[in-house]
Amino acid sequence: MSTRMILAAAAASLAMLAPAAAQAQQVADKPVITLDPEQSYMIVQTSSAASGYGFVMSFLRRPEQADIDDYLKRRAEALNKAHQKWVRKHADWVDGRKSGTTGADVKEPVEPTDANLAFAPIEKENIFQVGPFDRFAKNKDEGRSTFIVAVKPGRYVFYGPVFVAVGQGECMCMGSIEFEVKPKQIVYAGVMQFNWFAERDKAKREHRPPPKDNGLDFPETMNSISWLPPQPGYRVDPRLSAYTIVPAELHAYGRIPNYFGAAIDRLTALDGVLAYDRDKVIDVKTGEVKK
Repeated sequence: MSTRMILAAAAASLAMLAPAAAQAQQVADKPVITLDPEQSYMIVQTSSAASGYGFVMSFLRRPEQADIDDYLKRRAEALNKAHQKWVRKHADWVDGRKSGTTGADVKEPVEPTDANLAFAPIEKENIFQVGPFDRFAKNKDEGRSTFIVAVKPGRYVFYGPVFVAVGQGECMCMGSIEFEVKPKQIVYAGVMQFNWFAERDKAKREHRPPPKDNGLDFPETMNSISWLPPQPGYRVDPRLSAYTIVPAELHAYGRIPNYFGAAIDRLTALDGVLAYDRDKVIDVKTGEVKK
Protein backbone atom coordinates (compact mmCIF):
# COMPACT_ATOMS: atom_id res chain seq x y z
CA MET A 1 0.00 0.00 0.00
CA SER A 2 1.36 3.41 -0.95
CA THR A 3 2.06 6.13 1.59
CA ARG A 4 -0.71 8.25 0.04
CA MET A 5 -3.23 5.43 0.45
CA ILE A 6 -2.12 4.87 4.03
CA LEU A 7 -2.53 8.56 4.84
CA ALA A 8 -6.01 8.55 3.33
CA ALA A 9 -6.95 5.50 5.38
CA ALA A 10 -5.53 7.16 8.47
CA ALA A 11 -7.76 10.17 7.91
CA ALA A 12 -10.76 7.87 7.70
CA SER A 13 -9.66 6.04 10.83
CA LEU A 14 -9.84 9.19 12.93
CA ALA A 15 -13.57 9.32 12.27
CA MET A 16 -14.01 5.58 12.88
CA LEU A 17 -12.29 5.28 16.24
CA ALA A 18 -14.36 4.44 19.32
CA PRO A 19 -14.98 6.79 22.28
CA ALA A 20 -11.30 7.49 22.95
CA ALA A 21 -11.02 9.44 19.70
CA ALA A 22 -13.25 12.14 21.14
CA GLN A 23 -11.00 12.28 24.20
CA ALA A 24 -7.85 13.16 22.25
CA GLN A 25 -7.86 16.34 20.17
CA GLN A 26 -4.68 17.62 18.52
CA VAL A 27 -3.59 21.25 18.77
CA ALA A 28 -2.93 22.69 15.32
CA ASP A 29 0.01 24.85 14.27
CA LYS A 30 -0.92 28.53 14.76
CA PRO A 31 1.18 31.68 15.33
CA VAL A 32 -0.32 32.13 18.80
CA ILE A 33 -1.30 29.19 20.98
CA THR A 34 -3.87 29.32 23.77
CA LEU A 35 -4.25 26.19 25.85
CA ASP A 36 -7.22 25.58 28.13
CA PRO A 37 -6.06 25.74 31.79
CA GLU A 38 -8.77 23.23 32.74
CA GLN A 39 -7.58 20.70 30.15
CA SER A 40 -4.79 18.11 30.27
CA TYR A 41 -2.31 17.87 27.40
CA MET A 42 0.24 15.39 26.12
CA ILE A 43 3.23 16.56 24.08
CA VAL A 44 4.99 13.91 22.01
CA GLN A 45 7.56 14.09 19.23
CA THR A 46 8.84 11.87 16.46
CA SER A 47 12.45 12.08 15.37
CA SER A 48 11.93 11.57 11.67
CA ALA A 49 9.38 12.26 8.95
CA ALA A 50 11.38 10.36 6.37
CA SER A 51 8.87 7.55 5.96
CA GLY A 52 5.12 7.16 5.65
CA TYR A 53 4.97 6.27 9.33
CA GLY A 54 6.99 9.26 10.50
CA PHE A 55 4.02 11.27 11.68
CA VAL A 56 2.03 8.51 13.39
CA MET A 57 2.05 7.43 17.02
CA SER A 58 -0.73 5.46 18.66
CA PHE A 59 -1.39 5.39 22.39
CA LEU A 60 -3.54 3.34 24.73
CA ARG A 61 -5.25 5.12 27.59
CA ARG A 62 -5.55 2.58 30.40
CA PRO A 63 -9.24 2.26 31.32
CA GLU A 64 -10.26 3.51 34.76
CA GLN A 65 -13.18 2.21 36.81
CA ALA A 66 -15.66 4.71 35.33
CA ASP A 67 -14.60 3.62 31.84
CA ILE A 68 -14.99 -0.04 32.79
CA ASP A 69 -18.45 0.52 34.27
CA ASP A 70 -19.61 2.34 31.13
CA TYR A 71 -18.11 -0.36 28.92
CA LEU A 72 -19.80 -3.19 30.82
CA LYS A 73 -23.13 -1.38 30.61
CA ARG A 74 -22.83 -0.90 26.84
CA ARG A 75 -21.65 -4.47 26.39
CA ALA A 76 -24.61 -5.82 28.37
CA GLU A 77 -27.00 -3.73 26.28
CA ALA A 78 -25.42 -5.02 23.08
CA LEU A 79 -25.64 -8.62 24.30
CA ASN A 80 -29.30 -8.18 25.23
CA LYS A 81 -30.10 -6.73 21.80
CA ALA A 82 -28.19 -9.51 20.05
CA HIS A 83 -29.97 -12.14 22.13
CA GLN A 84 -33.40 -10.73 21.30
CA LYS A 85 -32.50 -10.83 17.61
CA TRP A 86 -31.29 -14.43 18.00
CA VAL A 87 -34.54 -15.48 19.69
CA ARG A 88 -36.50 -14.32 16.64
CA LYS A 89 -34.08 -15.88 14.16
CA HIS A 90 -33.95 -19.14 16.09
CA ALA A 91 -37.75 -19.35 16.30
CA ASP A 92 -37.94 -18.83 12.52
CA TRP A 93 -35.33 -21.54 12.03
CA VAL A 94 -37.26 -24.00 14.23
CA ASP A 95 -40.54 -23.24 12.45
CA GLY A 96 -38.85 -23.62 9.10
CA ARG A 97 -37.47 -27.01 10.03
CA LYS A 98 -40.90 -28.17 11.21
CA SER A 99 -42.62 -26.97 8.04
CA GLY A 100 -39.84 -28.09 5.74
CA THR A 101 -39.20 -24.60 4.34
CA THR A 102 -35.73 -24.42 5.92
CA GLY A 103 -33.24 -26.68 4.19
CA ALA A 104 -31.03 -29.13 6.04
CA ASP A 105 -27.98 -27.14 4.96
CA VAL A 106 -29.12 -24.07 6.89
CA LYS A 107 -27.28 -24.10 10.19
CA GLU A 108 -28.96 -23.40 13.49
CA PRO A 109 -28.32 -19.79 14.59
CA VAL A 110 -25.69 -19.61 17.33
CA GLU A 111 -26.93 -18.16 20.60
CA PRO A 112 -24.92 -15.03 21.49
CA THR A 113 -23.13 -15.14 24.82
CA ASP A 114 -20.68 -12.86 26.57
CA ALA A 115 -17.89 -15.12 25.32
CA ASN A 116 -18.77 -14.95 21.62
CA LEU A 117 -20.28 -11.46 21.41
CA ALA A 118 -18.77 -9.37 18.61
CA PHE A 119 -17.88 -6.36 20.75
CA ALA A 120 -14.49 -4.62 20.75
CA PRO A 121 -12.32 -5.07 23.87
CA ILE A 122 -12.26 -2.02 26.13
CA GLU A 123 -8.53 -1.52 25.52
CA LYS A 124 -9.08 -1.30 21.77
CA GLU A 125 -11.74 1.34 22.36
CA ASN A 126 -9.16 3.41 24.22
CA ILE A 127 -6.43 3.39 21.57
CA PHE A 128 -6.10 6.63 19.64
CA GLN A 129 -3.83 7.83 16.89
CA VAL A 130 -1.67 10.95 16.97
CA GLY A 131 -0.89 12.28 13.48
CA PRO A 132 -0.33 12.22 10.61
CA PHE A 133 -2.28 15.47 10.41
CA ASP A 134 -2.43 18.58 12.62
CA ARG A 135 1.25 18.56 13.39
CA PHE A 136 2.02 21.35 15.86
CA ALA A 137 5.58 22.04 14.74
CA LYS A 138 8.46 20.76 12.67
CA ASN A 139 12.02 21.52 13.73
CA LYS A 140 14.34 20.83 10.80
CA ASP A 141 17.49 21.47 12.83
CA GLU A 142 16.54 18.81 15.39
CA GLY A 143 14.80 16.58 12.87
CA ARG A 144 11.72 16.45 15.07
CA SER A 145 8.00 16.80 14.55
CA THR A 146 5.92 17.89 17.54
CA PHE A 147 2.32 17.02 18.38
CA ILE A 148 0.24 18.46 21.22
CA VAL A 149 -2.86 16.50 22.17
CA ALA A 150 -5.67 17.44 24.55
CA VAL A 151 -6.41 14.27 26.51
CA LYS A 152 -8.32 12.97 29.49
CA PRO A 153 -6.21 12.56 32.62
CA GLY A 154 -4.92 9.03 33.01
CA ARG A 155 -2.11 6.61 32.25
CA TYR A 156 -0.98 6.34 28.65
CA VAL A 157 0.89 3.48 26.99
CA PHE A 158 2.89 3.93 23.79
CA TYR A 159 1.24 1.43 21.42
CA GLY A 160 3.57 2.07 18.47
CA PRO A 161 3.73 3.81 15.10
CA VAL A 162 0.50 2.19 13.92
CA PHE A 163 -2.08 3.35 11.38
CA VAL A 164 -5.03 1.78 13.17
CA ALA A 165 -7.42 1.74 10.18
CA VAL A 166 -5.22 -0.41 8.00
CA GLY A 167 -2.98 -2.20 10.51
CA GLN A 168 0.18 -0.72 9.01
CA GLY A 169 3.18 -0.02 11.22
CA GLU A 170 4.61 -1.73 14.27
CA CYS A 171 2.90 -2.61 17.54
CA MET A 172 5.11 -2.51 20.62
CA CYS A 173 3.22 -5.59 21.71
CA MET A 174 6.15 -7.26 23.48
CA GLY A 175 7.22 -4.35 25.68
CA SER A 176 6.72 -0.60 25.85
CA ILE A 177 6.54 2.41 28.18
CA GLU A 178 3.74 4.24 29.95
CA PHE A 179 3.35 7.59 31.71
CA GLU A 180 0.70 9.54 33.59
CA VAL A 181 -1.04 12.75 32.61
CA LYS A 182 -2.66 14.32 35.67
CA PRO A 183 -5.61 16.76 35.65
CA LYS A 184 -4.70 20.18 34.22
CA GLN A 185 -1.13 19.06 33.47
CA ILE A 186 0.86 19.58 30.27
CA VAL A 187 3.14 16.55 30.06
CA TYR A 188 6.07 16.25 27.66
CA ALA A 189 6.58 12.52 27.14
CA GLY A 190 9.62 12.47 24.86
CA VAL A 191 10.49 11.35 21.35
CA MET A 192 9.70 8.28 19.27
CA GLN A 193 12.85 7.50 17.30
CA PHE A 194 13.05 5.42 14.14
CA ASN A 195 16.36 3.71 14.69
CA TRP A 196 17.10 3.00 11.05
CA PHE A 197 17.08 6.70 10.24
CA ALA A 198 19.08 7.50 13.37
CA GLU A 199 21.68 4.87 12.48
CA ARG A 200 21.75 6.06 8.87
CA ASP A 201 22.43 9.63 9.95
CA LYS A 202 25.10 8.42 12.38
CA ALA A 203 26.78 6.44 9.59
CA LYS A 204 26.81 9.53 7.37
CA ARG A 205 28.51 11.56 10.09
CA GLU A 206 31.09 8.83 10.56
CA HIS A 207 31.64 8.45 6.78
CA ARG A 208 30.69 4.80 6.60
CA PRO A 209 28.05 2.85 4.64
CA PRO A 210 24.45 3.20 5.84
CA PRO A 211 22.86 0.27 7.69
CA LYS A 212 20.68 -2.23 5.88
CA ASP A 213 16.99 -1.49 6.15
CA ASN A 214 16.22 -4.94 7.59
CA GLY A 215 17.67 -4.03 10.99
CA LEU A 216 20.46 -6.61 10.85
CA ASP A 217 23.08 -3.88 11.13
CA PHE A 218 21.62 -2.53 14.36
CA PRO A 219 23.49 -2.97 17.66
CA GLU A 220 22.44 -6.23 19.31
CA THR A 221 20.22 -4.57 21.91
CA MET A 222 18.50 -2.17 19.49
CA ASN A 223 15.06 -2.76 17.97
CA SER A 224 13.37 -0.74 15.23
CA ILE A 225 11.91 1.89 17.60
CA SER A 226 13.41 3.66 20.60
CA TRP A 227 11.90 6.18 22.99
CA LEU A 228 14.01 9.18 23.96
CA PRO A 229 12.94 10.44 27.41
CA PRO A 230 12.51 14.14 28.23
CA GLN A 231 15.80 15.92 28.84
CA PRO A 232 16.15 18.50 31.65
CA GLY A 233 15.72 22.06 30.40
CA TYR A 234 14.55 21.04 26.93
CA ARG A 235 12.32 23.72 25.34
CA VAL A 236 9.62 22.15 23.21
CA ASP A 237 8.53 25.33 21.40
CA PRO A 238 8.78 29.10 22.11
CA ARG A 239 5.01 29.46 21.82
CA LEU A 240 4.66 27.36 24.97
CA SER A 241 6.93 29.53 27.11
CA ALA A 242 4.03 30.83 29.21
CA TYR A 243 2.98 27.33 30.23
CA THR A 244 4.37 24.94 32.82
CA ILE A 245 5.39 21.73 31.10
CA VAL A 246 6.04 18.64 33.22
CA PRO A 247 8.45 15.95 31.99
CA ALA A 248 6.78 12.56 31.97
CA GLU A 249 7.86 9.94 34.46
CA LEU A 250 8.29 6.87 32.27
CA HIS A 251 7.61 3.32 33.43
CA ALA A 252 7.88 -0.07 31.75
CA TYR A 253 4.73 -1.65 30.37
CA GLY A 254 4.20 -5.32 29.53
CA ARG A 255 2.54 -7.07 26.64
CA ILE A 256 -0.24 -5.53 24.57
CA PRO A 257 -2.59 -7.42 22.23
CA ASN A 258 -2.05 -6.78 18.53
CA TYR A 259 -5.56 -5.47 17.89
CA PHE A 260 -4.90 -4.16 14.36
CA GLY A 261 -2.79 -6.90 12.81
CA ALA A 262 0.36 -4.75 12.59
CA ALA A 263 3.90 -6.06 12.68
CA ILE A 264 4.93 -7.08 16.19
CA ASP A 265 8.00 -5.68 17.92
CA ARG A 266 9.06 -4.29 21.26
CA LEU A 267 10.52 -0.97 22.27
CA THR A 268 14.30 -0.83 22.60
CA ALA A 269 15.38 -1.16 26.24
CA LEU A 270 15.57 2.20 27.99
CA ASP A 271 18.15 2.88 30.70
CA GLY A 272 16.58 3.19 34.13
CA VAL A 273 13.11 2.41 32.82
CA LEU A 274 12.69 -0.65 30.61
CA ALA A 275 14.74 -3.84 30.35
CA TYR A 276 14.28 -7.39 29.07
CA ASP A 277 15.25 -10.86 30.20
CA ARG A 278 14.59 -12.81 27.00
CA ASP A 279 10.80 -12.43 26.56
CA LYS A 280 10.23 -10.96 30.03
CA VAL A 281 9.56 -7.23 30.36
CA ILE A 282 11.19 -5.68 33.43
CA ASP A 283 10.39 -2.40 35.15
CA VAL A 284 13.89 -1.24 36.07
CA LYS A 285 12.60 1.23 38.66
CA THR A 286 10.82 -1.45 40.70
CA GLY A 287 12.40 -4.68 39.51
CA GLU A 288 8.90 -5.95 38.70
CA VAL A 289 8.41 -8.38 35.81
CA LYS A 290 5.53 -6.94 33.81
CA LYS A 291 2.83 -9.23 32.44
